[in-house]
Amino acid sequence: MNFNIISYILYIPIIFFITIKVGWILYKSGEVFICNIFQNDLEMTQNLNKLLLMGYYLINLGAATVTITYWETVENLFEMINALSNILGKTIILLALLHYNNIFWIKFLNRKNKQ
Repeated sequence: MNFNIISYILYIPIIFFITIKVGWILYKSGEVFICNIFQNDLEMTQNLNKLLLMGYYLINLGAATVTITYWETVENLFEMINALSNILGKTIILLALLHYNNIFWIKFLNRKNKQ
């Protein structure tokens, strides 16, 4: 039984679901903040929000897919669970860091616009 292939089959749908779900939530919730930066220019806000969503998807889904190439060999169920937990955890932390980076820049740009 090849545990690496089973790990990949489990990992890809889980991480794609998490990435797409989080991206969609951020897309819906973040529009208000972007609108505030662009002083209620709705067209600019919607276009930028769509670009941010596409960039988010491309970066995160690409990074999640590339991590498979660096996956160690899994030889039993315990190692498979350990590898999945490790890689899913690292990817979720990356998602959180990217989200807080965006919040920082939104706050920075908003403060700059008020001055």
